[in-house]
Amino acid sequence: MKYLLQIFILFIISTSNFYCQQITPLTEIHDFGNNPGNLKLFIYGSLTKDTSKLSLVVVLHGCGQNARDASVLTGWNKLADINHFIVVYPQQKIFNNANLCFNWFNTHDIEKGEGECESIYQMISFVKQHYAIDSNNIFITGLSAGAAMSVVMAATHPELFKSGAIFAGGAYKIATNPIAGTKAMLGKKYIPKEILVENIKEQNPNYKGQYPSLIVYQGLKDPVVNYQSATSLINQWTGINKSDTIPDKTETAFMGIEDISRSEYTDSLGRTSVIFYEINNLGHRLMVRPGEKENEGGRTGIFGVDKGFHSSYQTAKEFGLIKNN
Repeated sequence: MKYLLQIFILFIISTSNFYCQQITPLTEIHDFGNNPGNLKLFIYGSLTKDTSKLSLVVVLHGCGQNARDASVLTGWNKLADINHFIVVYPQQKIFNNANLCFNWFNTHDIEKGEGECESIYQMISFVKQHYAIDSNNIFITGLSAGAAMSVVMAATHPELFKSGAIFAGGAYKIATNPIAGTKAMLGKKYIPKEILVENIKEQNPNYKGQYPSLIVYQGLKDPVVNYQSATSLINQWTGINKSDTIPDKTETAFMGIEDISRSEYTDSLGRTSVIFYEINNLGHRLMVRPGEKENEGGRTGIFGVDKGFHSSYQTAKEFGLIKNN
């Protein structure tokens, strides 16, 4: 059982084409500062004649992918062009993880100021120094291992992010080693809500501010990340934001799509702490909607499926990035 994750990911890698049909114009930054996690940095976007500051979206790829794969799969570059924001793509190295997964389950990579967590923080700091970034509009998102690492960043640097979008991820420190990580993904590891919340608080014991809101996407037929992962994540994030544990609002057949349900969890002041997209008939894949319109994009394949719903567009809309919204 402890090798289940590795075997499945190796199968994915061996049968995929890595989205090589199109190379997206990403710029690699070789020297962005301290890099204890030994990651690579790629950036998409440029400054415009507009003097206003730009929003920033950090996109973390899944296992068996790289930065360019993630940009083609998700369609974030197209959204950045239309709505004028910057996208940062951290990239894993095979030296760190043979399956190219971000190490969301290794203690030395998920503690504040250490490993991959610190490398990603340094990337964001670099971009803030060299681009006109609006510090109040920084967002993070990822798929699978990238989703779990996105949670790590939101938990360790809550002051940095306004919101995050988690596609088939899990709670912060639901696992601190590979074996526990496999159990957590299969829904066989339970941690009480109080401990999940305390795990976050320990990273910033003196922090009194608001934690980022999260948008959680979870497929009900995901063979890699069990539904329980989403449950633990929602429990953790409603707990840290002191919000209701029962949805305050639920919309079934969201946007007329029978398989998608959208729920909101809010705190006593009416602020949204979690938005949950529960998707029936969805495995371990990203929902895309290929096409030329603004609300269309992404690439189908082993990591992407067309369900008539461009999840990156909807996420950007939830983030408040769509200018024509």
